[in-house]
Amino acid sequence: MNKSATDPYWKWPRTFQRLKHLELLLALIGIIVGQALLNGDSNTNRTIFNLLFFAVVLSAMRSLSQSRWSQIFAMTVGVIALSGSVMAESQPTRGLLLSIYGCYLIIFISLLVTLCKSVFHSGRIDTNRIIGAISIYFLLALIWALIYSLIEVWQPNSFNIPNYVALGIRQQMICDLIYFSNVTLTTLGYGDIVPISNLARTLANLEAIAGQLYVAIVIASMVGMQVTQQIEDKAFLNRSEQKTDDS
Repeated sequence: MNKSATDPYWKWPRTFQRLKHLELLLALIGIIVGQALLNGDSNTNRTIFNLLFFAVVLSAMRSLSQSRWSQIFAMTVGVIALSGSVMAESQPTRGLLLSIYGCYLIIFISLLVTLCKSVFHSGRIDTNRIIGAISIYFLLALIWALIYSLIEVWQPNSFNIPNYVALGIRQQMICDLIYFSNVTLTTLGYGDIVPISNLARTLANLEAIAGQLYVAIVIASMVGMQVTQQIEDKAFLNRSEQKTDDS
C-alpha cells in the first residue's frame, strides 16, 4: 500500500533533509544542555559529554559536504580530539589539554567559515538559512568557550572559577566555561565566573559586543527579510489569481 505524499509522517525525512543545518543546531543545543545536566565528577557523564562534542563534529561533516577533503579533515581531527579526551581522563597534562581544545577549535572555526558562506550568500532567505544563522550564534559561544579553555590551561587562574583546581577535573572546567561563554554572549553577566587576566577580560568584552550585534543586526535582519519576501510572494499570488479571474 503506497503512502500518500501528503502524509505528515512521510514529510519529516524530506523536511530534515532540506533543513541541513537543523542537525547541527540540535547538536549544539545538546552540548549546552549537556554541560548543565551532566556531572563532571562522573566518568560516565564525562564520556557522554565527549561524545556530544564528537556529535557536533559529525554534524559539521554534513555542513561541509561540499568538500570531501574538508569532511576527511574534520573526521581526522575529531577522532584525534576524541582519543585525546579519553587519554586525558587518566592523565590530563597541559600539553594534551591544549591539543584537545585546539583540535576542536580548528574544526569549529572551519565550520563557522562554511556556515557563513552558506547563510550569507545572496538570494532568498529561507528557513534553512535562518537555522544556519542561529547555529552560528550557538557556535560562536562554543568557539569562545574553547578559547577561554585554552587560556585557562595555558595561564591558570585567568578566570575565577569556583571549586576549580588548575589541571584538575578537565570536563568540569570546559562545562563551566561553556556556561560562562553563553552568559557573556547574551550579556547576562551573573558574575559567578569572572575573567581576571587582561586577555580574558578583553575576549569577554569582544564576545559580549559580538553577541549583541549579531542578534540585533544579522538574525533580526534575516527574519525581517523573510517576512517581507512572504508578504511579497502572497501579494504576487493574489495579483496572479486576480488576473486569471479577470481573463
